[in-house]
Amino acid sequence: MSYENIDCETLQNWLENDQAVLVDVREQAEYDEVNIPQASLVPLGEICCDRLPASDKKIVIHCLKGGRGQKACDALLAENSGLELYNLEGGISAWIESGLPVEK
Repeated sequence: MSYENIDCETLQNWLENDQAVLVDVREQAEYDEVNIPQASLVPLGEICCDRLPASDKKIVIHCLKGGRGQKACDALLAENSGLELYNLEGGISAWIESGLPVEK
């Protein structure tokens, strides 16, 4: 199985309807500076299936602009090809540009 890229509007809809969990794969300092409120932090260097939030929902990965998110999706699928994974296209940068809520 592979992952799909999704846009901010899709993610916002999924979060509002409790259909997804969000995982931020940036570093702690980046997360502390600004984050999407519903996101759990699991830095890319620590990403593995055991670190993901326990859930039967869609798993959405995000980073700053999308590159680390793609690497995280690849790593997770290498570990478990059955995961339902999504990468936020444009990362938190696109989320902020869309005017969606963040915590600073």
